[in-house]
Amino acid sequence: MRLLSTLATNTVIYILLCCLSAVTIALDIDSQAGPQNGTHQELICIPFGVCEPCPSDELDKPFCQPFGNRRLIHCHNSTSSTPSGSSNAHEVPRLPPPGQHNNDYEHEYHPPPSSPHSPSSVGETPAWESCGRIVSQERADFYEFIACNVLFAIGAILVVYVRSRRQHALHARQLAARIGLIRR
Repeated sequence: MRLLSTLATNTVIYILLCCLSAVTIALDIDSQAGPQNGTHQELICIPFGVCEPCPSDELDKPFCQPFGNRRLIHCHNSTSSTPSGSSNAHEVPRLPPPGQHNNDYEHEYHPPPSSPHSPSSVGETPAWESCGRIVSQERADFYEFIACNVLFAIGAILVVYVRSRRQHALHARQLAARIGLIRR
């Protein structure tokens, strides 16, 4: 009985230590995520262009997850003056997703083939963001799926029809042989 009591006490102490260490780690992460470098907290990113499929060699990058599509964005410091002549002035600026301030948004810029290698205006940093599914591509994939299913169904129906005709002919021959209509 005493061994059981000691085991229960040790288990309770172990659980309390695990909870305490989890709280300590969470507080440490929270304190690290607090005040950061001003460039990361004050970036305003504006979508520029449409969603496009990621190249196959970049599918593992964060901006290509989860659907394999990306969109060009232009980020600028919110304390600097807004770039004039922006064609996307009507769009609402937004920050990169939370928890991804130190990811590839600022560092992994891969310009699209049609754009120059330098930022379009002073103070802007081009980057990529993850975007959802491309509707036209998803629609085309859906219709391709339906077409393949229709072809498989037609093939299956043809196989069943030919097989049933052969079975019917075989049964008719067997019946004719039984009743003696066919002489050998």
